[in-house]
Amino acid sequence: MKTRWTMLGTIALVIALTSFIAACGGSDSKTTTGDTSAAPATSEATVATDEVKQGLKLAFFSVGGNNTYLKAGIKGAQDAAQEYGATIDVFDGAFDGAKQLNQVTQAVSSGKYDGIVVEPNNSQQLCSAIDAAIAAGLAVGVTNVPACDAAYETAYEGTTIFVGGQGPTAYKQWFEEGFASDPAGGEFAVLNGPATHGNTIRAREVLDELLLNNPQWKEVGFDYTDYQASIALTKTSTILQQNPKIKVLFSSYAGHTPGLIAAVKAAGLQDQVKIFDLGGDQTMFAALKKGEIASTMIYLPYEEQYRAVQSVVAKLSGLPELGGVKVGTFWDLTTDPRLEGLPAFVEADRTQDYEAIGLPEY
Repeated sequence: MKTRWTMLGTIALVIALTSFIAACGGSDSKTTTGDTSAAPATSEATVATDEVKQGLKLAFFSVGGNNTYLKAGIKGAQDAAQEYGATIDVFDGAFDGAKQLNQVTQAVSSGKYDGIVVEPNNSQQLCSAIDAAIAAGLAVGVTNVPACDAAYETAYEGTTIFVGGQGPTAYKQWFEEGFASDPAGGEFAVLNGPATHGNTIRAREVLDELLLNNPQWKEVGFDYTDYQASIALTKTSTILQQNPKIKVLFSSYAGHTPGLIAAVKAAGLQDQVKIFDLGGDQTMFAALKKGEIASTMIYLPYEEQYRAVQSVVAKLSGLPELGGVKVGTFWDLTTDPRLEGLPAFVEADRTQDYEAIGLPEY
């Protein structure tokens, strides 16, 4: 193993990471439907029909706005609204549950909106506002993290849809791939988003269950990055310093995985440590081809919010479905038509299959 890096070297690595880190997020203010050029295409033909109610006023409450995943989702919501003759205001939750609760509460009480799409920061904290929106007669779609205490594979009662691709099944496959990489087992660590975010909580629950049947693996870290590569670099560096024999790193989001990659390189552990990513963005596809990560999972942020808006518009138009999206159901992004039948998990030898259909989309 190479000698430890100097402080100057670490600073240089942080500077180098700036090309990976997403642009800064939006402010508290809302924005209306914007530029729709170069939008990723959905697999289904867009639908314009006289049955769709025109002039609907919608709002989208994004979990945040400071990375490429979230920006792609915002664009998906905006494009869907424009496609169906609606307007949409976008609110940046800034990964702050209390802030998002205030945003949704004010929007519901304002009486301005016919329907909303919510990507919760904290499901339990936001539950009262979602219930209030339903009681007020708004059509409510939920994405990424289930509302209130709803199971992942279901739509919360009274909502139009739950759209997600990061359910227990996906997390189970993610961890199992990492554990299968070395039958002898060893040390591993997990780098997540915010501690209170629903996806982090779900990953913890799945991992606890899997560890009961994988005693050969020892957890040496389960840390939080706020989905930022710079934070991931610092925290992964510490984990590697304290656990030089570690074999596997799990990274829950492609936007912070470059921090893990840089830390592993700086420690000279490329031949020892395997990284298993979730997110499958353009940077991760390049990392796969270079052998910097072992696998990734395709995320579809554009479709995530597009499908939710479709369900809200369908509900408000009195339609049972729109563009193949049925009202009152769970939409599983890991089998979305956009994938054209390809599996959600990707290894290096399959990247060309996804690129042939225009993926990754962010």
